Amino acid sequence: MATGNTNYAQIIGIKSKWAPLIFAAIYFIVMVWYAVQALRKHGWIFGFLALFSAMRVVSFSLRAAMAYNHQKAAFNGAMAIAYEVIYNIGFFSILLSAHRLLSDRRRLAKVDKGRSRLHSSLSRFHNGRFIEILLLASIVLGCVGVAFALGTDEGRTEVGNKLGEASTYIFLATTVFIVIGLFLVIHIERSLRNKGPAGSGKSAVNASTHEHVILALVGLLLLLRILFYAVTIRQRATGQQTPGSAATSAVKQTPLSNEHLWYPLAALAELIVVLLFLVPALVPVRSLVNKHRRDRKNGHNNEKGAAYNGGDAAATNGFGGADHAHNGLSAV
Repeated sequence: MATGNTNYAQIIGIKSKWAPLIFAAIYFIVMVWYAVQALRKHGWIFGFLALFSAMRVVSFSLRAAMAYNHQKAAFNGAMAIAYEVIYNIGFFSILLSAHRLLSDRRRLAKVDKGRSRLHSSLSRFHNGRFIEILLLASIVLGCVGVAFALGTDEGRTEVGNKLGEASTYIFLATTVFIVIGLFLVIHIERSLRNKGPAGSGKSAVNASTHEHVILALVGLLLLLRILFYAVTIRQRATGQQTPGSAATSAVKQTPLSNEHLWYPLAALAELIVVLLFLVPALVPVRSLVNKHRRDRKNGHNNEKGAAYNGGDAAATNGFGGADHAHNGLSAV
């Protein structure tokens, strides 16, 4: 059972009082902007980014509250679980935003006639629900793991730590898939941009070099953030006391609980990613994506219709030739 001297803020690694307030204020401004963009442009990406920003406002507010009230164990117990759960769900939102961005740009990068094997493989990867399933599994494992690790039942602490590790590693695998996809899309867009003049099977997106640089930065920063967690999550689980320990003053500091490392490698990396999404033209307009999808669908149907009509014409010509031959035999 947790004692009255349990310092949950110290267990998680919360010390700074002003830094979380600054991050919460920045995320609030970004949240409002993305919410407006989501309503105006009906974009899923902007909606997910607004959700991520809202969760970061809540999580950093909880972090600040824990820093100011670290001596109140009962208050901090529920606060610590809420903070960890909301923070993990937030990362789900930003990964889903990157996945949707990747999916939209891939659709706009389709050429009219033929696609490379690389493009076809990426298409099959995005048409399924593989990424969404991985992210959902990671969220479920992470939430259960946090509840067990920071709960009052010390017998479940080890199970909670293992579930937290599994959640982090699934997040890592998902992020690697998304980053690989981002670089594949960059390669495809650059190849189509240099393919020829407009109207000769060129892609619907005319991405510039700075957009590709930003996409690469988004992928690398997301990878940096999750790698920091993946490398240090086991050290945090084995290096700290459980919430039921009496001597929380003896808690060993690990890289994940060191704010001098956590803020630049995790919190700041996420914030930069969110700000990079503000760059104009990086996120395709949803109406353009839907229009391109309808055009391709109509074009595919027209090709099928043309093939069907061509088959009918060939069959009709064949029967006509047989009639001519029959007339020739009759003349003989």
